[in-house]
Amino acid sequence: MPINLLQGLFPSRAGGRSTRTPREIPRRSVIVVTHARLSVLLSVLLIFAFTGISFAQDGAIPTLVPPTLVPNVPVVVSSVTPTESGIARILRDGKVRVGILYNEPPFGEYSIRGEEYGFDADLARALAEAWGVTVEFHQVTRQTNIDMVETGVIDLLIGAQPHTRPLDSRVEFSQAYFPSAQSLLVREGDGATVLEHMADRQIGVIVATRGESAVEDWRLRVSYTFNVQPFLTLDEALASLDTQQIDGVVETRTRLTRRLVPGRHRFVDVPVTPEPLAIAMRRQDANLRQLVDRTLQFLFLSGKLDEIHQKHFNGEGYPGDSFRIWDGVGSEAPRPDQFSQDIPAPVQTALSRMQGERVLRVAGLRTLPADAPESERRVDNVNRALINALAARWQVNVVPVPDNGQNPLDVVASGGADIAIGVEPDWARAGQVDFTGHYLVHGYRLMVRTADRVGGFGDLRGKIIGIFQTDAGARDLVSVFAQREAAVIDDFFTILREQDAAFTLLAENNASVVFGDSLKLIPHVEANGDQLAMTTNAAGRPLWYTRDFLALAVARNDVDFRLLVEYTLQDLWQEGALPDLLRPVMLPGETPQIEIWPGRGAAQGALLAG
Repeated sequence: MPINLLQGLFPSRAGGRSTRTPREIPRRSVIVVTHARLSVLLSVLLIFAFTGISFAQDGAIPTLVPPTLVPNVPVVVSSVTPTESGIARILRDGKVRVGILYNEPPFGEYSIRGEEYGFDADLARALAEAWGVTVEFHQVTRQTNIDMVETGVIDLLIGAQPHTRPLDSRVEFSQAYFPSAQSLLVREGDGATVLEHMADRQIGVIVATRGESAVEDWRLRVSYTFNVQPFLTLDEALASLDTQQIDGVVETRTRLTRRLVPGRHRFVDVPVTPEPLAIAMRRQDANLRQLVDRTLQFLFLSGKLDEIHQKHFNGEGYPGDSFRIWDGVGSEAPRPDQFSQDIPAPVQTALSRMQGERVLRVAGLRTLPADAPESERRVDNVNRALINALAARWQVNVVPVPDNGQNPLDVVASGGADIAIGVEPDWARAGQVDFTGHYLVHGYRLMVRTADRVGGFGDLRGKIIGIFQTDAGARDLVSVFAQREAAVIDDFFTILREQDAAFTLLAENNASVVFGDSLKLIPHVEANGDQLAMTTNAAGRPLWYTRDFLALAVARNDVDFRLLVEYTLQDLWQEGALPDLLRPVMLPGETPQIEIWPGRGAAQGALLAG
């Protein structure tokens, strides 16, 4: 209900207009309502009932959008674990049932032509098309969406749904398909560039939204203080911002972007809370999750996600800088019949064993020879430091598991280890283990002399490219990227040892640039920062020609342990510990952004509780 309307119904004792919101009225206050005021109040309540204004339990914004005339499916909540993957039902019926919101533009809307419209609707259609099935849409609300997933009314929820930790105990989530966030909007000309600049200032939030929760989490994790002003609508909050009654407004970046006035408003670059949007499905359905993830990666590589994003976001390209791609996605869309239809389960969960033995069995910790290259030594040191950081959080001891010539993934898959580190997510192995989100990114880049002002292959016509002898396929990659930039490469110079790369450029002048894996180039850039650098794009971001991700692997469908690993990685990143660990293998400012799921999950306390 608008504040001014409530103030007119409930005046202050002094006879003037009350400045209290409904939440601020003392419980013991006596309110006298005349017949006239009672009539107005009843009228307002009827308007609320028929216009569909609601305050969602998970924090959706109040909406004035009338409810759409679609049948409502009664939901009976059940916690029974499914006995077969949703893939089996999709194949039997030849359709996938998808829940979307009908009042959340630009993600989901119900058009006047009676059609589902928006980014989420088109993403659902793209998934169905890739799988060779039809899509059956179901309207969901912020109150019913998770229940409808749990009970199997829908197979997938694609409803602008943030992946939050509390929901991990109820549903399974895909990797993020949209990097949403709770953001802070300030006036143009405001000097705030980071959240700390809002100390002792006024922050506006819309009541009963995720923005309100995000601000409360922000308040709990910092040492400075700020004041919070609640509003019933975004319109009221923005009006107060414009009249300088408050200094900032927190809401989803998408909603704020649709309402900000260029030249009047701007964003503080640092988000209050990341809120990655993901696709939800029934918990423990590892096969359906992997089918969705692989299809999302295929749609990203094929350009379909970019096409959908441009359609619904005014021609803007898809924001895929941190989008995860595994090896072996393939050039053809994955099909449901290529995935198992069961619900796999580990023989023993890692958490139950660790609670008893208090040890973490780790595969992938290598014993390097004395002459191992610097790049391998650095990665090994980072891997050991990360494992020790995880074990310290969980209060367990690390026990390295010798691989005896086996792939670390095989050791985990056979139950010989709880976790493998330093592995690259690969779809060829997705049927044996579960991969976590990545913690390190490396790949081919160009190392150049700073005095040469080389920005890419287009500046290397007729030049000599240095490549490492151990980088198989480097020549072919150079040919591909040189052709894209219409560059004719004169010749190649083979660098026999990693430690000779800087000497090749600066002393011998045998090559104009070195094209190699970033892990091999970083030590030289660090040692010769005034003379050597790696190329960046026009926005100053790292220019990657290829990207490979290092992650961890755990037993397949050991859900709670996988979540514990993910949560701890995210906590280490947010606290700054993970970026510090990665300094030997990533340049300053280039630490990869990883998915951060807001909230606190039950798995975080499960190990210590044992």
